[in-house]
Amino acid sequence: MKKIISALQILVLCLSMSLSVCAAAPENGYVIDDLNYLTLDEMAELDELGADIYKERGIGVFYVFTTEDEPDDYDVTWLIDGVGDYYIMVENDDSWYTVCGGKGEEISLSKEELRAIYDEADTYVGGVRDFMQATAECFPVVEQAPVSDAPVVGAPGSDNMQVDVGNTDELVLDDAELLSDTEEAQLEEKLLAISKQYGAQIVVGTLPSAEGMDIDELLNFFYDEGGFGYGANRDGVFLLVCMDPREYRILSNGFAGDAIQDGEIESISNEIVSDLSDGNYADAFNTFADECAYYLDGHINGYPFNVGKSLLIALAVGVVASFIVSSVLKGQMKSVHKKNEADVYVKAGSMQITQSGDYFMYRNVTKTQKQSSSSSGSSGGSSRSTGGGSF
Repeated sequence: MKKIISALQILVLCLSMSLSVCAAAPENGYVIDDLNYLTLDEMAELDELGADIYKERGIGVFYVFTTEDEPDDYDVTWLIDGVGDYYIMVENDDSWYTVCGGKGEEISLSKEELRAIYDEADTYVGGVRDFMQATAECFPVVEQAPVSDAPVVGAPGSDNMQVDVGNTDELVLDDAELLSDTEEAQLEEKLLAISKQYGAQIVVGTLPSAEGMDIDELLNFFYDEGGFGYGANRDGVFLLVCMDPREYRILSNGFAGDAIQDGEIESISNEIVSDLSDGNYADAFNTFADECAYYLDGHINGYPFNVGKSLLIALAVGVVASFIVSSVLKGQMKSVHKKNEADVYVKAGSMQITQSGDYFMYRNVTKTQKQSSSSSGSSGGSSRSTGGGSF
């Protein structure tokens, strides 16, 4: 009986978040740019085009710029999760490759023809746009967009509970209505930009009540069963704020879990908790976004020296400690006095210098290879960290 009650509580809570699985579409975007050929605005434009094509034509058209040695080494399974009909072009600096499924296999243009359309454009964004549009025109407009009827299984407190947990295209899930429409739109735009830039989905969710459920259990449930996070490793960061009880939790996963571990989560918490307590929710959420960007960027590109607070503190402590130790040792050397000449150490008449000069003897060179930012991308890693508190 307790399991049934718990399952019903979760079902009511999830449905109250007003998120619909009927709007399901490819969750990871339509364009993947691991080579940094596109700007954020261009990525957003192409993703919007992909969403329109999927809605109108019922087919997912994807384009991938990959760092893989061979384009066909790129694993597209995470990209097309839940998408039955698709056409994908993958390229690196040297070659390209296409893969299709469902009605994508019935396309009227050949892959060579589509590639020629892409090559005719002068810019990357123009080439991808032309490719996506040409591919879409090979398929008729459908009366109704495709929907996903796959249930989410395994809600907390149930043996096999089927629950609708929503559309992960949204990055701001403000069920507690803590933000104005303008604040929510601005935060959504900011989270999308950061998510696209660093390849980790940054999400903010609010609940009016936990309905008596454990907030840590809810946090993991929403992330896992809600399909949040980019890629096979579900890279992302999720801030969940609950008003009853007044608690918040931060979860980082995958690549983002490597970048934002327990210590970083504690630092982020210290930055946002006062604004949460004071009711400055927009400020708290924007600070959360900024902090995520800082740690993700630092993990990829390295932290600049002038913001390495811990390093500076350690250096200062080391200087002070060495000064104290050297002062103590110097004070103990009562019988030692400074000598301006070295002849006191030489036996009289034992050495005669007839000629002197400066001669270069040898040189020791140490080389350290620099690591480019492109080699430190968001691939790999499957860590998860959680933390938070009350406000």
